[in-house]
Amino acid sequence: MEERTTIQIEHKTLEKMKKLRITKRETYDEIINRLMKTKNDNNIQI
Repeated sequence: MEERTTIQIEHKTLEKMKKLRITKRETYDEIINRLMKTKNDNNIQI
C-alpha cells in the first residue's frame, strides 16, 4: 500500500471536491490526480 499523508483544506474546497467526484467511491487522491492529468493533457499552466 502506498504511503499516505494528511493535508489541510478549507471547508469550501472540500465541498467543491465532493462535486468533482465521478462516482461516490472516487477518492480525493483520484480526483486530484485526474485534474492534474487533465491539466497536463491540455498543457494548462497553473
